[in-house]
Amino acid sequence: MAIDVEDLLSRIRPVVPDARPNYLDAIRVGGALFEQHGITMPLRMAHFLAQALHETGCFTVLRENMNYSEPRLLEIFGVGHHSAAITPAEAAALAHRPEDIAERVYGQGNPHKAQELRNIRPGDGFLYRGNGILQMTGRGAHHDIGVKCEVPFDSNPEFATAPEHALKPALQEWTEKGLNAFADKNDIRTITLRINGGFNGLDERQGLFERVFRLLQTGGQPVEVWQAGDADDDMKRIQDALNKLGTDPKLAVDGRFGPATREAVRRFQAAAGIPVDGTPGPVTNAAIQLALGQIRGA
Repeated sequence: MAIDVEDLLSRIRPVVPDARPNYLDAIRVGGALFEQHGITMPLRMAHFLAQALHETGCFTVLRENMNYSEPRLLEIFGVGHHSAAITPAEAAALAHRPEDIAERVYGQGNPHKAQELRNIRPGDGFLYRGNGILQMTGRGAHHDIGVKCEVPFDSNPEFATAPEHALKPALQEWTEKGLNAFADKNDIRTITLRINGGFNGLDERQGLFERVFRLLQTGGQPVEVWQAGDADDDMKRIQDALNKLGTDPKLAVDGRFGPATREAVRRFQAAAGIPVDGTPGPVTNAAIQLALGQIRGA
């Protein structure tokens, strides 16, 4: 299915009123890339764009700013939050010094992270800070994705936000992580986990997805967002387990994560004494299995 990129841009314009021309032009020239990576239907496109828009502040961010205030440094990179473990005294000295902050958290000032990111030279922390649509970070990522895309992102980091190349790293990562399959099941939780490494910003990503999906719908009344995807066997198991645990009203075991299932998860989390977010992540799943085991044991 061919992508009409001008139609796509016109539809999402309300979500990206202040978008950088780099990203709009990348979409404008990216029809063949979307088709190559199988993102040719509204559900997949909405999931891809939701992640991209979250990572780039609705297409307003080209590079990670790094111009952090003292409180923000402690919140993101402080002790207990990041391997950099920045102390209050350090935060006061580093605040609003972008290059020094990047070197401290991604470069030689944080040897473990520098090794992980393959930031081997002084200055790499800032040179290879978050970059482009999915904010790839580190010399290693720039090199590896560059090899796969046949674009030298490591020697030319600015290529990651050039219109002719900007979509390539994001779509490469999307395909490598098999995210179309999860988009087809409307599984934004797994998509977010595989891109982010956690569930950071999940609510915002969900909101962006719902907004974009509705804008991309054509012809007739849009289906409810949660009904759009294929049934998910893992979600069926969760729904069945919650029914066995006595959720009321009982859930339709349809494999779709709709409002009723989300509310049932929230009630279970509250009863189990675990964080209440309505998301059946690893902690919630473990608690469900424990509760089921107690029932069977009884």
